[in-house]
Amino acid sequence: MKHKSDKGKKPLTIPKHKVLGKGLLRKLLRDAEISVEEFRELL
Repeated sequence: MKHKSDKGKKPLTIPKHKVLGKGLLRKLLRDAEISVEEFRELL
């Protein structure tokens, strides 16, 4: 999926696992430039 409003951002690939390890989840959040707190607010 590509970011429509910011063409400079690279696509982020999320694995389709039933459970993501906490290390992988933190890496995905860093790649998406989202803090843990921002992610929690989205849940």
